[in-house]
Amino acid sequence: MSAPPEEAPRRSSTRWIRVVSAIGLAVVATPVVAALVLVGPYLRDDRRLDRVVRVVALDWRDFGREAAITRLQYELDHQHIGMEVRDDDCALDEPEPGVKEVRCAWHVDVTVPLTSWTLPLDFGSDARIQSDGDLQ
Repeated sequence: MSAPPEEAPRRSSTRWIRVVSAIGLAVVATPVVAALVLVGPYLRDDRRLDRVVRVVALDWRDFGREAAITRLQYELDHQHIGMEVRDDDCALDEPEPGVKEVRCAWHVDVTVPLTSWTLPLDFGSDARIQSDGDLQ
């Protein structure tokens, strides 16, 4: 027995759908991957800084302000956080009696290659020790 006559066109259309799907996926995935490559390092630094401010706030609660400042400087140097984040981008503040706040805010302009576009990005991390000692 031979194959039905419509079998060959079906294989051809399936192949065509696969090719078009692969091209469509490449067109959609390329900008997403490019954006992650451009912005990814800054997002990683922001996540690391979120952890750093929590550790610094706990050190402030447990060991005092000077220990917290020393810990902040150490962590900024040793957590491989980019040069965009400087020591003076962070502040230790007591907005109310017994409340300790550690805040870091920084900005970076990312230039999109092969264009004249710049993407301004602002990041912030904060941790707060309540008067009862709880970390928020």
